[in-house]
Amino acid sequence: MRKLFNKYILPATVAMGMFASACTDNFEEINDDPNLISDEILEGDYQFVMAFYPQLARSIYFNFDNSNWRWQVQQNLNGDVFSGYMAPPTPFAANNNATHYALIWNSWPFSIAYTNVMGPANEIERNKDIINPKLYAVSLVLKVMGMHRVTDIYGPIPYSEFGSSDFAIGYDSQEEVYTAFFNELNEAIATLEADQSEIPAFSSVDDLYAGNFTQWLKFANTLKLRLAMRISNVDPATAKVQAEAAIASGTFVAGDIAQVNSDIIHPLATVAHGWGDIKIGASIESIMKGLNDPRLSVFFSPSTLEGHEGEYLGIRQGVDLPDKDGSPYTQYSTVNEAYVNANSSILLMTGAEAFFLKSEAALKGWNAGGSAKELYEAGVTESLAQHGQTAAASAYLADDTSTPSDYVDPSQADGAYDIAAVSSVTVAWDDAFTAEQQLEQIITQKWIAGFPEGMEAWAEVRRTGYPKIFPVKYNKSGGSIPDGTFINRLPYPDSEAGNNPEGYAEAVQKLGGEDTGGTPLWWQSK
Repeated sequence: MRKLFNKYILPATVAMGMFASACTDNFEEINDDPNLISDEILEGDYQFVMAFYPQLARSIYFNFDNSNWRWQVQQNLNGDVFSGYMAPPTPFAANNNATHYALIWNSWPFSIAYTNVMGPANEIERNKDIINPKLYAVSLVLKVMGMHRVTDIYGPIPYSEFGSSDFAIGYDSQEEVYTAFFNELNEAIATLEADQSEIPAFSSVDDLYAGNFTQWLKFANTLKLRLAMRISNVDPATAKVQAEAAIASGTFVAGDIAQVNSDIIHPLATVAHGWGDIKIGASIESIMKGLNDPRLSVFFSPSTLEGHEGEYLGIRQGVDLPDKDGSPYTQYSTVNEAYVNANSSILLMTGAEAFFLKSEAALKGWNAGGSAKELYEAGVTESLAQHGQTAAASAYLADDTSTPSDYVDPSQADGAYDIAAVSSVTVAWDDAFTAEQQLEQIITQKWIAGFPEGMEAWAEVRRTGYPKIFPVKYNKSGGSIPDGTFINRLPYPDSEAGNNPEGYAEAVQKLGGEDTGGTPLWWQSK
């Protein structure tokens, strides 16, 4: 990929401005003779490197510069919709858009990640010798957190050669990328296991934990566990080794969370409440309403549609919508402003997810520190506690009759968008269930607990087939995604085929199929 460095690294570096150039003037001199480092030079260069951490952390769930429209086309109208979480009331591009599998916004997750995640991570990598090893370890965790989302969107990506000086950067297969992820996380974990002492100067630029390296260690292990389970169908041997090591080292427990705490505006708040461009999806309405989930009123605000006030109404993905002005869909349920508002922290990972990951590991017979049932119920309990619903936990976990509900769209008198429930999953664990039924329970609850992080939810839907969500109503993919099936990936940005034909050809060859939304990723094998 000959133009990748110029296109993505340079903007990230230039964005640091004159401060960056003033500091980096000394790098070559330092590299030639470390004895020449003065306290003044070292302090300036150290501060230069430290300035990349907020950009790196805030760009995982992108809103680094409060450009909410970029986040909308990077995440909200892709993963948030594909996961079954949300759907727009707006007929973007005359009802020919990603919600119908007409993939018109496929470049943004790629370009944003390489500019705002790989760019800063590369700068920290180049200058790791002037910072404490723990700070480099943190950068590795953030890089993997950001870039696993990218490979899970596209498949093969540029990774191991990114930032090389010859400007000819190739693509790694997804298997190679995951191997690199585990190597980097294991390096970071070893560093953090050895030393968790405070570095006061880091606290002010650490948007997640204010310099608490004990929490960074648990975050790294939980991320490692997530990635191990991601590849558990296609490479169970590696997955087992990595998962059990992560659990032994220490993952998130009750009360733990990874979230970006900063002064950036939560982009979902702007898109949902400021613009009115997103509502809840039919699938999450069906599942949470049918299961009598106590988090329903926490996550969502009720409809204001005449005759349906107080109800929770979602929009089915891939329906043809009327113009927004006067549309009944603008009155359907949206994200509760008390739950996500401009000042909300940006959620990346929770203690509940760690319990569900371990529950699935236990279901496979791995050493997970508890039984699948114990860990599943701990995950549900933790998520309910996170959202102030602890009192409802016992009754909810005992419910063995409630199942997802049929979807009825009250705006369509002819029932054109109605669809029967596609799952009969229940909440209560039953030891008599098959392992597949128990897996559906685990992933369905994990999916609910993960709201609103749609990219991760979409990945789990593709990996496991759960939760069972509604298919798009009108599939406008031109046959690249067969009717009745689901989108597996985004095609590469159009610019790749034109600007980098050799790299693009390599990517498609390693993908193992056509560059379309219908081609499955490596880890989807089952």
